[in-house]
Amino acid sequence: MATRRGPATRGSDFGAARRFGLAHVIGAVVVITAGIALVTAEFVRDRNANIATARAWSVQGPPCPQVSASQWAARRLKVRTSFDYDGTALGRWSGDASCSDVKDNGGAGFRTDKVCQFTNPTVLSVGLPSGTVFYAPGVGQPATLRIHRGVVSCVMASKFTRADE
Repeated sequence: MATRRGPATRGSDFGAARRFGLAHVIGAVVVITAGIALVTAEFVRDRNANIATARAWSVQGPPCPQVSASQWAARRLKVRTSFDYDGTALGRWSGDASCSDVKDNGGAGFRTDKVCQFTNPTVLSVGLPSGTVFYAPGVGQPATLRIHRGVVSCVMASKFTRADE
């Protein structure tokens, strides 16, 4: 008696897909964990550097005398040197300037403040999209400008000197 044989079977066939064994799962977990560890280490390193930068650029002092646009014009104040710092027009009458991007919240924040230190600006102008702000620290007086979320502040102190150049 002849028996009929059906098609040959080889077990389950999933085409090109393979089954993942325990070694594959462990390998994937190790690779993902290593990636997370590297990203975390980089974040901590950058955060520490940002905090150090914020400390180095933190300047305390009395506020600079702010001058209105009409007072600026009436006193015939003007700037001799101006430069663009990341979209902000900064002008001064004299002295030298040094600027840096500093993370807010003491370096631990995610937003960036613009900080510029001046050796002897005499007068300062800060051109923002919202308008121009004027300061008159005076002759021989250092100053530091900070632009935090589009708001300008100025103190009459600076850690920057010509010897730092």
